[in-house]
Amino acid sequence: MAPTADGGSGQNRKQRAADAAIEVIASDGLRGLTHRAVDARAGLPPGSTSSCFRTRLALLAAVLDRLAELDEAVVTAVPDTGWSTDTPEQRAAIVDMLTDLLVYWLGPARSRTRARMELYVDATRRAELLPELQAANRRFVDRAAEGIRLTGLTNSDQAARMLVAHMDGLLYDALARPYLGGHDRAALRESLDTLVRGITSHST
Repeated sequence: MAPTADGGSGQNRKQRAADAAIEVIASDGLRGLTHRAVDARAGLPPGSTSSCFRTRLALLAAVLDRLAELDEAVVTAVPDTGWSTDTPEQRAAIVDMLTDLLVYWLGPARSRTRARMELYVDATRRAELLPELQAANRRFVDRAAEGIRLTGLTNSDQAARMLVAHMDGLLYDALARPYLGGHDRAALRESLDTLVRGITSHST
């Protein structure tokens, strides 16, 4: 791939623009998302983002794809606990794994979480973005369902949707109502422990 004027490949420039767009959305909301703002945040020459993504809709779609790519990489890298809940220790390992994900998404990946929440709501108003939104959501639910199925729970798809919805709710609460507190690791873990106990209580 030929290098661009900024010294990187076109693919690298697209990734830089998408990453910068995530930061813009996180800090300024969707109203602040412009090609010019992304250029400035990414340190790219003026016009770079618009040459990669001609329309705002194309930029939004690229952000959704990038968020899904980054988050899927995080989930894939999580050590496999086996999803067995036969013993308290095994259940605790699952709860710890899920807690680590929430702590990460509220810590180092906080900007991504904020941007994702805003984009997910906006995407429901845009039919053009629904395929990307549905695909991203489906990947997380399917992965959770695979793990839950190993516990012996027959209705794993419904349980997975409940798990993902609950985790999204905890993330939203921490971002939208930080003044209420209760978002430290111990509180998050207690909430997830209650959920996992409820999901797996009928798995035998």
